[in-house]
Amino acid sequence: MNAPYRRRDLVIIPLGESRNMALACDSCGGLGQKAGDVMAIDPYFVGKFTVRVTLLEVMAAGARPIVISDGLCCEMNPTGEGIMRGIKDELVLCGLSGVMLTGSTEENFPTSMTGVGLTVLGIAEKDELRFGAGRPGDAALLAGTPAVGSGVDLSDDSCYANLARLKACAGVVEIVPAGSKGILYEANLLAELHGLSFKPKTCGVDLSVSAGPATCIVAMCRPEAVREFPDFTQIGVFV
Repeated sequence: MNAPYRRRDLVIIPLGESRNMALACDSCGGLGQKAGDVMAIDPYFVGKFTVRVTLLEVMAAGARPIVISDGLCCEMNPTGEGIMRGIKDELVLCGLSGVMLTGSTEENFPTSMTGVGLTVLGIAEKDELRFGAGRPGDAALLAGTPAVGSGVDLSDDSCYANLARLKACAGVVEIVPAGSKGILYEANLLAELHGLSFKPKTCGVDLSVSAGPATCIVAMCRPEAVREFPDFTQIGVFV
């Protein structure tokens, strides 16, 4: 078996010659309804948006999530139950069934702050991985609007429809969810992976701010594919 390797925030583990495992993880702390939490929010949304980050990472790479491991730094009832309900509803929202859930809670000691760590495992056939070859002149497209904390629209689930559209287009080379490090960071990393540089353009979007729980998706695509996404923002070009 070939050795595991990193691709952005993913770990890819070859399983023989034709199949790969993709692994992504994310964490969230200080958001909830406990006394020590920095931002007050229903634990349900902590579960939904934390698992969304990892699901998008795995799905954007072309893999199908099959297992979710959750480490909940809180009691099961009531905080953990709310987080788990959010995770399960998010799986329904993005059309996934048969995903196995496993994890643990903290039942020995009382906790004063909500915390969760999630890992998603996905499987992809070798030809399903979406790691194409970038070229000079490829465009950088942005789907979504960067937001974090109280600025996140809790009712916005357009990310899955946007991802599906990008994956269906043959002219899209690679897809990257943008999170807390911002859009510019992801675009520059994407360029580096393809041996290119990213040249941003004036587009009315602050590319340096946090995109929170993957509120944006960045895509590298061929110039001729841009016209297929008139509602997305072209944020630059790869040179």
